[in-house]
Amino acid sequence: MGEIKLVALDMDGTTLNSDISLARQTRKAIQAVMDYGVKIVPCTGRVMDEVPRDVLDIPGISHAITSNGAQVTDLKNQKVLYSNTFKREELQEVVEILDHYDLMIEAYIDGGIWTEARCLERIWDYNVKEEYWSMFFKTRHAAPSRDTFIDRILCSPVEKFNIFFRHQKERARLAEQLRQKTEMTVICAAENNLEINNPTANKGDGLKHLCGCLNISGDEVMAIGDSNNDIEMLKYAGLAVAMGNGGERVKQVSDYVTSTNDDGGVALALDRFILKRPS
Repeated sequence: MGEIKLVALDMDGTTLNSDISLARQTRKAIQAVMDYGVKIVPCTGRVMDEVPRDVLDIPGISHAITSNGAQVTDLKNQKVLYSNTFKREELQEVVEILDHYDLMIEAYIDGGIWTEARCLERIWDYNVKEEYWSMFFKTRHAAPSRDTFIDRILCSPVEKFNIFFRHQKERARLAEQLRQKTEMTVICAAENNLEINNPTANKGDGLKHLCGCLNISGDEVMAIGDSNNDIEMLKYAGLAVAMGNGGERVKQVSDYVTSTNDDGGVALALDRFILKRPS
C-alpha cells in the first residue's frame, strides 16, 4: 500500500447515519482529510440527483462516482468523465423479465430517476423505508403510465435499475432469474431492494476510471463501505475498510473493520489511517 491520495466513501450505511444525515464528527473528519491534501470522493449507488447536499457542499469535494460506478462526474466543471450505461438489447432483456413481477422499478437516467406515478403514490406498499419517502417525492420523475415509463427506459442511457418489492419473497426469485438468464450485475445492497447494472458496471470500475483520470494508482486509494455493492471498490483499493454494521462478505474482503455508521466509523477510520490521530 502506498501513501493514501484518495478516499472513496460509500454513502448509505457508511458516511451517513441510519437517519440518512451527515454527523458533525464525520463532516469535520472529511474536511480535515482534504485539508491534509487527500481527495475525498463519494462513491455511491445513488444517482447524482440524490447525493446529499451536506456532502457535496463540503469545500474540496470535486468528483463523485454514482449509480454503482456507472457514472463518474467532475463536479467542479459539471462534466461527466465516464459513463457505463446499458445497451438497448440489455434493457429489453431486463424489462422483459421485470414485467412478470409486481414491482416498483426505478430507472436511473442522466443523473435523475424515473418511476411510474402509480408506484410513487404508494411507495409504502413497496417497502420503501419511511425515512426515504421525503427524498423520493423530491427527486423522482413520475411517468404517467406503464407504457410511457417503458418507452422512456428503452430510449434512454440507463445507468442502473433499483427495484422495490411489494412481496419480499419475490426478491430472491427475481435475483436468481436475472443471474440465470442474463449477464447483468445483480446486487442486494439493502434489505428491501435489488440493484441491477450492466455486466461491467460496478464501483470498482468507476473508481478505477476516476483514478486513471487523476493519475492515482489503486495502491494509493482507501475505500470505506458496508454493502455488497461496495465489494469491487474495496477489492480495488490498497486499503479496504468495512463498517462495523457491514455484511460478512464486505468484512471478509477488507483489511480493517471500523465502528458502525451511527458510531462515527468513517471519522474513526480517517483519523486512524490518514490523520494518524488515536481513536
